Amino acid sequence: MTARALADDGVELVLADNPSPMTLEGTNSYVLRAEDGASALLLDPGPELASHRDALLRALGGAQLRGIVLTHRHADHSEMLGSAGEWAPGVPVHAVDPAFASYAEPLRDGQRIEFGTAAGDAVEIVTTPGHTDDSISLVHRSRLFSGDTILGRGTTMVSFPDGSLGDYLASLERLASLAEDGGLTAIAPAHGEQREDVVDLIAQYLRHRHERIAQVREVLAGGARTAEEVRDVVYADVPAGVRPAALQIVRAQLAYIDTLAD
Repeated sequence: MTARALADDGVELVLADNPSPMTLEGTNSYVLRAEDGASALLLDPGPELASHRDALLRALGGAQLRGIVLTHRHADHSEMLGSAGEWAPGVPVHAVDPAFASYAEPLRDGQRIEFGTAAGDAVEIVTTPGHTDDSISLVHRSRLFSGDTILGRGTTMVSFPDGSLGDYLASLERLASLAEDGGLTAIAPAHGEQREDVVDLIAQYLRHRHERIAQVREVLAGGARTAEEVRDVVYADVPAGVRPAALQIVRAQLAYIDTLAD
């Protein structure tokens, strides 16, 4: 397992050994340590791997784990919660989906979760549905933990029917406003490297989505009728391992285009 500090602000990235075309190098779990080092918060416990669990516990050291926050329900982020009763008994799990929340109410937008006594020992929840309907991002000081809403490399998928392209575009617009106000200086994604080109990266994500929508409309105008037909044109160059994900994205695009026609 790979664990390393992102900066000198008590944030440590623990990379899970679950690389794939969808997870890039693997899932990033983050340990946020309080200024006094006595307590910590865990973001996305990750897949159920003994080696990853051990790496998380090493990263925590002697700090008291005050809470676990789940950015969304997908197994590569949440699976480790299945054994949390063993390695984090009684620790609150904060999640939008009530099925994953424990010892805590489901998360709400704007909620503040404190994990220490200093002013900076807290995160603020920004609900960012789209990738899934329960997706959130978190702001810690000036860093955005984006889950799968924004990745460190490439673009993310919009799950269908669990996610919504309309919601995803609105979430990106909201994050763009936060970034343009100067409140964000870095993005720490759940997959890939931290990015500091915050404004440009979010703009790139928005531009890419609108370009894809335009491509889908063009293919539909050319006579395509099924999601598979659209996928085979618009995503003709994607590797075989991500073709199922591309089909989900196309279905989300078609559903979004249908809403515009209503």
